[in-house]
Amino acid sequence: MNLDACVEAALRVLPAGVGERFSQDPSAVLGELGLKARPVDELTQHRDDDGACDGISFLEDGVILFVRTPASKRQNFTLAHEVGHWLIDQCDTELDWLADQPNAGKQLETVCDRVASQLLLPHRAVEDARGTQPLAARHVLELFESSHASRPVCAIALADTLHELGAVVIIDAVTHVVTHSSVHPDPDRGWPQVFPWAGQPVPPGHRLKQLADQGHFGARSFWATPWGAQQPYYIDARRDGRWIVAVFADTDVWGVERLHLDGPRAFIQRPEGEVYCCGAVQSARGLPCDTCGSHYCPKCGKCGCDRQAQREVLCAGTCFMQYLPHLLVDGLCAQCRE
Repeated sequence: MNLDACVEAALRVLPAGVGERFSQDPSAVLGELGLKARPVDELTQHRDDDGACDGISFLEDGVILFVRTPASKRQNFTLAHEVGHWLIDQCDTELDWLADQPNAGKQLETVCDRVASQLLLPHRAVEDARGTQPLAARHVLELFESSHASRPVCAIALADTLHELGAVVIIDAVTHVVTHSSVHPDPDRGWPQVFPWAGQPVPPGHRLKQLADQGHFGARSFWATPWGAQQPYYIDARRDGRWIVAVFADTDVWGVERLHLDGPRAFIQRPEGEVYCCGAVQSARGLPCDTCGSHYCPKCGKCGCDRQAQREVLCAGTCFMQYLPHLLVDGLCAQCRE
């Protein structure tokens, strides 16, 4: 069991066709699920686990309260996120697994965020928006205009389509501060040491600061961190009102330069190890799981905890617990056999 499996299980709860209709009109579909959405000007009650949306659900009553955001599409993400809570609440096995995880509240919020992204932006819509061309800033803006998803949700979905080191970044054109950054690490070398992260200011003298409304630039440029580290990047950027959308790439995927004199890039060093998974010994790089200390399999993404959970079966008794098969006799655990 892992977070991806939880998301898939939650989406399977939806009746046929509901998911596609949700992406077209989020509010109208809620009634089909027996849910009611009630807008409020502000919420006095919040979750203790730092949920990413402006809403809260009362699942027993089938009511979702959400903060109005008429000037943006954020409320659509809020509704989709709360639907995620409703869906997960009906997935007993996945809900039990989440409850047993460290930081269970944050893990649940992450699952609901992913459910929301897929509800608002089905894979087909994301694929159609990008087509076969290299990902560019205009694809993010076009997807934003053609969907009910916010700019950050569009950035997340399109960054997931990258196959090499890159990112989709959203910058406030007034304060020149990064408000969102969806990074796709290098599949072999991992995370770069220098990249625009949320909260970082645009470096002094950067061309992103000079971009006029509706302006565009594509060129070899750079990014510098507040502590002075700097690395070159190829950037395709467009400004739309207050917001600048910029796609960063490790290589010149747009063919904007004739001469490429790119030096070596610094990456965050990740520990290496081996795991036996997917029928063979796999070489893995990255931080191991905090719980079991095992590396994540590079093919399926599972750690030792996930692999053990996958082998466990449900006791046929009344405890509703999962055990490794050899611990069950006639399908019953020791407690249920007493």
